[in-house]
Amino acid sequence: MDKTSRLPVRPVLLLVLLSSDLFAAGGAPPPAPAPVAPADPAAHSAEQRLAVLRRKVLRDEDFVESDGNRDPFRSYLSLFIEKTPVARRTVPAIFDKFALEEISLIAVVSGTDKPLAMFRDPGGLGQVVKRGDYLSKSGARVTKILGDRVILELNEVVGTGEARAIEKAILVNPEAAQQ
Repeated sequence: MDKTSRLPVRPVLLLVLLSSDLFAAGGAPPPAPAPVAPADPAAHSAEQRLAVLRRKVLRDEDFVESDGNRDPFRSYLSLFIEKTPVARRTVPAIFDKFALEEISLIAVVSGTDKPLAMFRDPGGLGQVVKRGDYLSKSGARVTKILGDRVILELNEVVGTGEARAIEKAILVNPEAAQQ
């Protein structure tokens, strides 16, 4: 390459920058931005309300729940649901200190017009029951006494608060029935 065909870069760059400054300096200054006025009076009043709220000093009385100042995190759905008290039936049960799963059926006396069954608690104490007796603290009632099992009726409370009757069979020898 030839040295004469090549222009020096620095002087050319300096010349371009100076010429752009001259063109910019000769023009009029840019207009100042006009103050932005609120589009409508409602926006202006909203700004005034926000300014007042920012200056307000909060006190403990502002956080007391009342009709005019309710808690936004509290659910008020419970006010619109009718609460019916669940009628909890307390009956004198034979094994009232034990759950139904803790007692076991050890004998059945059948062949008579009033069959009997014998249950044993975890302490080893046995009690004789007849049809209509209540057994455990869950209030299980003896409905039938058959030759190898006793049918009990339990009252279960469902999610809606209604009581539902469930029948449960307890075998004399549950290990032999599984084989």
